[in-house]
Amino acid sequence: MSCYRSLMSALIVLVVLSFTHVASAKVLRTYQGKLNINTASAADFARLPGIGNVIGFHIIKEREQLGRFSAIKDITSVKGIKPRVFETIKGHLTLTGENNLQVRIDLNTITKPVLLGLPGMSAGEARSIINFRKNRPFTSVEDLLLVPGINGKRMRELSEWLTVVKTQRR
Repeated sequence: MSCYRSLMSALIVLVVLSFTHVASAKVLRTYQGKLNINTASAADFARLPGIGNVIGFHIIKEREQLGRFSAIKDITSVKGIKPRVFETIKGHLTLTGENNLQVRIDLNTITKPVLLGLPGMSAGEARSIINFRKNRPFTSVEDLLLVPGINGKRMRELSEWLTVVKTQRR
């Protein structure tokens, strides 16, 4: 049952992220891990930058027609995967192993609608996070402990989805 809830929570986040992608173009995300292009689902592909639900579906259809991809570059034949998108995602793709891609969203750029899409996020928590950020930027995910209403357990839960992107000063 717990596994089912986690899966459903992840699916909800993916749907919210896909619908808010255009509106939140400046929201920073980090990507770690890989997707096996021969076993990943359309929803898995939709988590990659530049790939949405439609292109994810096209990748699955292409894979079904081929039987399997024999090289990472094979996905460039999928409608919608332009060279620039392929260059962005190829480092997150593999032909073997498990799908272990993790996508985390930057606390300093996340929008309220995206926050509300996170598992268990209440309107009050989202408002508190945004208000805290107005006064000072987050320097680490642990700064969530300074946000009213966020305790250690909740901070650990949110750390599965959130990060702080360190920006370089010029």
